[in-house]
Amino acid sequence: MLRYKIKKISEIDITQLSDFYRKVYFQRHKSLISNWRWWYRVGHGKFEPLLLLIDDKVIGQAGLLPTDLRIKEKKVPAIWFVDFVILPEFRGKGLGELLTKEWMKICPNQITFCNNQSLKVFKKLGWKNNLSTQRLLKPINPMKFLPFLRKIELNFANKIYRKLIKKRFSRSILISPRAIIDNYNFIDDSFKKQKPVKNEKFAEIIRDEKWFYWRLMECPYKKNLYFFEHKNNFAIVNIYSNNKIKRLNILYTYSLENHNQENELLILITNWAIENNIDMLWAVKKNQEFINIFPNILTKSMNFASWSSDEKIFEVLQNGLSDPQGIDSDIDSCLYID
Repeated sequence: MLRYKIKKISEIDITQLSDFYRKVYFQRHKSLISNWRWWYRVGHGKFEPLLLLIDDKVIGQAGLLPTDLRIKEKKVPAIWFVDFVILPEFRGKGLGELLTKEWMKICPNQITFCNNQSLKVFKKLGWKNNLSTQRLLKPINPMKFLPFLRKIELNFANKIYRKLIKKRFSRSILISPRAIIDNYNFIDDSFKKQKPVKNEKFAEIIRDEKWFYWRLMECPYKKNLYFFEHKNNFAIVNIYSNNKIKRLNILYTYSLENHNQENELLILITNWAIENNIDMLWAVKKNQEFINIFPNILTKSMNFASWSSDEKIFEVLQNGLSDPQGIDSDIDSCLYID
């Protein structure tokens, strides 16, 4: 068996960390190296990602994001499993399973959105998965997503397509995004007015004041964060360019009065996106009305996997989350490219 060590991320030399991230996360390694404390919410509790080393060389990582869950009216600590990777030349040796077992000792309650490859490792260790959460996509400029057409400027085709979909989403009411960094106090006040929904069947992510401040105001990309408002319905979005594709990611939606208006808010956001040269809309949701605005052919079920050492908590976690959204875990953040 190879000689290995497992260390917390705070115990790793920055040079070792940089070499590893360049290999496994080349497109976003600069951001990870500079902002790993934010990415992994280091300082919230005593939880930290683990790194696997052989001969003082980092060859694997089991990342995490600490959070709190409400389960049957009780607050319990949990950790998201994120950025789980082993260098290709060391795979197939059982090191991923070994690292996961060590990671599972950090906190008794564990959750993740993961790919099928990682899910195989988790299931060996007793994890269960749920497919009720959907990742949603809506192309507004489909020409950007056809490899053989991307090099050609087909502005006329783009305009025609936008006019066609605009008819469906056209509204007399127009709304515009406002920057989070200039309006955080307003957003913070509206967060506090949200009414908690009691639900004993599902686990609920506790997105309290500290959580939102970390996720929005401490975010290295907060200049890209905006919010839309319509009749006391809100949507927090991330607007940025990735590989020459301008995206609008819907991170979080909530209502202070009428949840039926959430669907209308999304239509108004879509209308704004069409008018402002957005190429792609993205969201994560369980709500069926929300899903109906996106084409079914591009809707994808996400693996939500979980484990807990507490049988009663584990039973609830297997049902999934009550309100998963794009702001959770790293499913929005990992789309960034340096």
